[in-house]
Amino acid sequence: METLEDIQTRLRANQYKNEEHVRLSLVARVLQEYGWDIWDPTEVNAEFVPVPEEDNKRLDIALFAPPFTPAVFIEVKAVGAITNLADTERQLRDYNKNITTPFCIITDGREWRFYYSLTPGDFSSKCFKALNLLNDAIDDIQRTFALCGLAIYAAAKRA
Repeated sequence: METLEDIQTRLRANQYKNEEHVRLSLVARVLQEYGWDIWDPTEVNAEFVPVPEEDNKRLDIALFAPPFTPAVFIEVKAVGAITNLADTERQLRDYNKNITTPFCIITDGREWRFYYSLTPGDFSSKCFKALNLLNDAIDDIQRTFALCGLAIYAAAKRA
């Protein structure tokens, strides 16, 4: 809870100035809080290339549960920079096309959108939860992070 409260304080103070701030100083902290080894690139892979032989597009963060099983894809934007959600969803859908992860997340640090990609239908309809780190209750934020792939896979990788 302390980590989330600190992140909220920093969001309110506008300390996250760009996408890298959000990725390194916010998302990485959340991942570490929920058991991911952010220092192990076989587990938390930044700038992951889902299909190297097809293109050079890079996913911001890919989480892998052993043995190298894709668990969660995360697309990170700067705070307030999810200006065209449909384009960002399409981008994440395309990353998830050849290597399927059960969960996908779009975040700008403040807003978090969680997708269960194994659900049939358009990618936008796969969004099952949206959070706002400034407006939502800490308990709801913690519960959502725990249930949306972050803690589930962290626990599974240790089993």
